[in-house]
Amino acid sequence: MGVFRNENAAACSSRDTQQQEKCSMSELPKVGIIGVGTIAEALTNGLCGFGERRAEILLSPRNEVISARLALRYPDVTVATDNQAVVDGSEIVILAVRPQVTEQIVGALRFRPDQKIVSLIATFSVERLSPLVAPANEISRLIPLPPVAERQGPLTLYTQSEEIARLLDGLGRLIRVDEEAHLDLVSAVTSLMGTYFGMMGAVDGWLIEGGFKPEASRALVGELFFLLAQAAEKRSEESFSRLSREYSTPGGLNEQAWRELQAAGWADQIQAALDLVLDRIYGRATFDTRLPQNRVTGD
Repeated sequence: MGVFRNENAAACSSRDTQQQEKCSMSELPKVGIIGVGTIAEALTNGLCGFGERRAEILLSPRNEVISARLALRYPDVTVATDNQAVVDGSEIVILAVRPQVTEQIVGALRFRPDQKIVSLIATFSVERLSPLVAPANEISRLIPLPPVAERQGPLTLYTQSEEIARLLDGLGRLIRVDEEAHLDLVSAVTSLMGTYFGMMGAVDGWLIEGGFKPEASRALVGELFFLLAQAAEKRSEESFSRLSREYSTPGGLNEQAWRELQAAGWADQIQAALDLVLDRIYGRATFDTRLPQNRVTGD
């Protein structure tokens, strides 16, 4: 079984006829995906798009609309008759079902010892998943984000398999972690995506209240935060605290704004919220659990 490395010389690009012929003579890895939702669709787009052939994809039929759309878009994508057919036809099985139904769905399937499992299921550890996929015993865990569809953003991977790492390399910034527990920290951090846009929305609203036209405010805020993200990417060897200092002229507006937000506990509250989310991941809290200072009297 061959897995194509994400290297220009080895990519199965439609623009390289000679390379395509090599690919057609090689056996693509057979990858099955159980649970075809938003993230699974994004991952499939990342794997199959950009004129590159990385794998033959077998999708579960549960979400007929998404599965059919992907099968029409990519010649290497097929929709299976049921979940067991996905397992039977795959060498690598990607599990993308909701945590609430994992035991019911995955536990009903029959796996093989030679299969590799890649779990996208939040809160399900390798230890917890192992009895459900036995006798398969090579389990990796992956946290992709929606931009994987465009081969952008981080993909956090916990694996002992170089084959799995090669399959995913180039679908974004592949970040491998040595400890499975670090994936839970990543899951907590991804809970700040809504907060990020919420902060942008607060700035946008402030500008509009000051008289800005909504379209002008939206453009300004979006461009400002985009440029700051670019700066962090270009200077990735520098810490965020150093960048904060460099963008804050002593006695200037940036220093004042950050000083006041820090004094109000803004940074501490971000970390406290992350602790709360992590507690929820570990089952020590629920959605209704509040930070002490946010609790309503009588809670």
